[in-house]
Amino acid sequence: MKRTSFLILLTLLIFSTLYLPNSVAQDYTQWALPEGAKVRIGKGRISDMQYSLDGTLLAVAGSVGIWLYDPKTFQELALLRRDTDGVRSISFSLDGAVLASGSYSDITLWDIATREHKKTFKDIGSPHIVSFSPDGLTIASKDYKEIRLSDAKTGAQKETLTGHPDYISSISFSPDGKMIASGSWDGTIRLWDAKTGRFEKTLTGHVKHVNSLSFNPDGKTLASGGNDQTVRLWDTETGKLKKTLTGHTKTIYSVAFSPDGQTLATGSGDETIRLWDAKTGKLRKTLVHAHHVNHVLFSPDGKTLTSADSHHTIRLWDAKTGELQKVLIGHGFRMVGTSFSPDGKTLATMSLDETVRLWDVDTGQHKKDLTSRHVESIGYFESVSFSPDGRTLAAASGEETDLSGFRRHFHSESDGDKTVYLWDTDTGQQKKSLTGHTGYVESLSFSPDGSTLASGSADLTIRLWDISTGKEEKVLTGHTESITRLSFSADGAILASGSLNGNIRLWYTNTGDQKSTLTGHVAEVTRLSFSPDGQILASASSDGTLRLWNTNTANEEKTLAAYKGTFWCVSFGPSGEIFASQSGSSEVNIRLWREIRLWDVIKEQSKKTLAGHTAGILGVSFSPDGRTLATGSEDGTLLLWDLTSILNMTDGTK
Repeated sequence: MKRTSFLILLTLLIFSTLYLPNSVAQDYTQWALPEGAKVRIGKGRISDMQYSLDGTLLAVAGSVGIWLYDPKTFQELALLRRDTDGVRSISFSLDGAVLASGSYSDITLWDIATREHKKTFKDIGSPHIVSFSPDGLTIASKDYKEIRLSDAKTGAQKETLTGHPDYISSISFSPDGKMIASGSWDGTIRLWDAKTGRFEKTLTGHVKHVNSLSFNPDGKTLASGGNDQTVRLWDTETGKLKKTLTGHTKTIYSVAFSPDGQTLATGSGDETIRLWDAKTGKLRKTLVHAHHVNHVLFSPDGKTLTSADSHHTIRLWDAKTGELQKVLIGHGFRMVGTSFSPDGKTLATMSLDETVRLWDVDTGQHKKDLTSRHVESIGYFESVSFSPDGRTLAAASGEETDLSGFRRHFHSESDGDKTVYLWDTDTGQQKKSLTGHTGYVESLSFSPDGSTLASGSADLTIRLWDISTGKEEKVLTGHTESITRLSFSADGAILASGSLNGNIRLWYTNTGDQKSTLTGHVAEVTRLSFSPDGQILASASSDGTLRLWNTNTANEEKTLAAYKGTFWCVSFGPSGEIFASQSGSSEVNIRLWREIRLWDVIKEQSKKTLAGHTAGILGVSFSPDGRTLATGSEDGTLLLWDLTSILNMTDGTK
């Protein structure tokens, strides 16, 4: 249906912080920051978790890097980070001295004692999964359809295991290190001789993807979980199916044996963890989770079961009683919008969990959550905007999503919640609900005096609301496709609206009449921003161009850059002398996709490039005083940049 909806979904990413003393929280928000950044809000998305074998460390890998935690206090100990695409998988060596991490392009070895990078192995494909052999001499890594065995000291390739015709989703060494099991989307499990790489057996029975594998401690039983909602236990010597465990009602994403081999834990998309008697296959206990369970992991002493869900929340359970012990909500989940308060002290972010969160800009601390009284009826918030006095926050409800963060596309524009919610930012109480749109609401903008709120919708209308009464004042029509962006000029006299087909319309707000139509973009308008004097309108589009328009003549003044792909964001600074844009497209250069470019408006030249995110940047916002720039990325973090120091740097690029 609407591509714009998916684009906006990825605009920014949302995170909470661990509820630790302020001194600790403030420290980790400043770890491993890129030059010019002063705070990182959020720790990124989770892709893997591992305990060190002595149980003294919990490593959590993801889009930012590898966070090391003390499993007893849950305090952050370190962030292991390199300028890469993020970490997909991790594995501790048997002695716990080395941690191996796999990214999209290489394998990195980390010295745990010093927290320093030791070595990087390149030219080994895309090692999405890495695993140390029990003797520590070999690292197994998974590319798309093959497994590579590399020397753990030199990185030299030893063997390549091929045979799966589809994506390999899981690999695991047997406890004695003699066997490797691989699970694939082809529905099969293959057993290999770990020393020679020779193929041994194929285990068949799953009718869909195999997602996770786990050997029991004696290596005689292999557990597998898949999309067919079953858990299967296999005899590794004969390759025969021993038991099939049923009960989960959705995909099984993770399986793990307890250290004593007595219990098998399984995590599923049905939002439960199930604990099974590993010998009899009988269900012992069901733990109710809040979201899809992506990872389950026992601590080395077997006392704690750790899980991570699709909202990147870590939960720690008593493995015996099933009692929830702790919830860590420091890791990130996708946001769908952000906005600075007028005084620049608070940042509002919207989340796919139907929550708007308020953050302290200086410290990165979570301040308050704003939720709808009718939260069960909304998918998530599509747009958010502060009133000029900062006392009211408006958020619009967009399309529903599934719990993995991807859109459930509606069959018609009449689906969705179609509501605009107003909150009191001091009390956190919902003030009003504005209804009238017949399609979901995609964009919001307050007038500079705060008296009017404009909302743009998939129903092809723009509605102007009186904030004091909540009544609809005007309905602006003329767009032939969904309205994707709105922006008021500084004096409030002109409202700009962008649509899915690339057309931009300027409206007189006092009469509701159309002033002019700006044509040139050939695809969705993803951002609009007026210069402070209202003479220039900057627009970004998924046609790969940034355009500057003269709002008086409706003429295009300049196209500053053109790439294959999408420009997600553009924003004028409060002085009007600079504006920021996301630099380019991953289709051309993945590095550009992760950078923000600062432009000199008068000279129409690039001034600085800000680099530090590990994935695409999908939103930028200036603080009202122009001293701070917020950038949100698909890597699961939001960085706050000190523009005063950045613009005083003599280097012309950073």
